[in-house]
Amino acid sequence: MTRKKKARTSGQLGIRHKPTAEARQERERPVESKKKGAGLKSGSRNAVHADKTTDSSNKNKDPRHGSKTPIPLVVTVAEKKLLAPQTTPKALLAKAKPVEIPPQVELEQLEQDEKLQELLERMEQGETLTGKDAKYFNAKTARHSELLTLLGLDVADDEEDEQEEELDELSKLQQVDWRKDLLGE
Repeated sequence: MTRKKKARTSGQLGIRHKPTAEARQERERPVESKKKGAGLKSGSRNAVHADKTTDSSNKNKDPRHGSKTPIPLVVTVAEKKLLAPQTTPKALLAKAKPVEIPPQVELEQLEQDEKLQELLERMEQGETLTGKDAKYFNAKTARHSELLTLLGLDVADDEEDEQEEELDELSKLQQVDWRKDLLGE
């Protein structure tokens, strides 16, 4: 095959664009139609209207202004009654009274409380309670001790009496001067 020499000028690579003047002439023009009016004619508020009624008062009336009836600036007694809130309640409200439970029944309920039992076990194991658990535990144990004193079943008083007796014996021993007996002084 023989070699062909490349030409420096090349032909058209694509479709030629027409000048804007030619493009405008070939473009389709939309069909012109009359625009539809939206709303009232401009300046209609100031236009003189031909009223159907022949009242002389209506002819002089400016359409831009509203009612001419006077508005009272002071509130009347009847309006005050309507505007005032009703102070009489529709229903009487009363605080709910807690149900009175006999102390013996309440004590039994406290001793059977599973959550309190669980917290007691945790305390016996040496765990420290925090937050809601501590508040619950403190409230229930305080109520338990109140119920015990109320019913006369207070075990803590018996323990305190025993401790006081032991302290009395120790104080007696401390009052005796053992040095005199042992050393013969």
